[in-house]
Amino acid sequence: MDYVLPILTLLFVVLGTVYLFRRKRNKVSSWLPSSKTDIVKKMTADETFNYERRQKEQQLNELLDKVAEKGYESLSKKEKQLLKELSR
Repeated sequence: MDYVLPILTLLFVVLGTVYLFRRKRNKVSSWLPSSKTDIVKKMTADETFNYERRQKEQQLNELLDKVAEKGYESLSKKEKQLLKELSR
């Protein structure tokens, strides 16, 4: 009968460790995005709008930097069209 208490203690320690490990792993994996599209999928409407706005603003700034360095004529047709669309 002296061996029951250590066995129960060991059992509870092992089960508690497994529970905490699985619980922690599931929490981390639930908020960790696996790809860029997962990031956008988990955003609210406002966050999505602001994310897309920042992306467009970054593209616009890159095009304007190119214009400032090399001139408007250095842009390709696609870049000129994109510049028109983004500057609206």
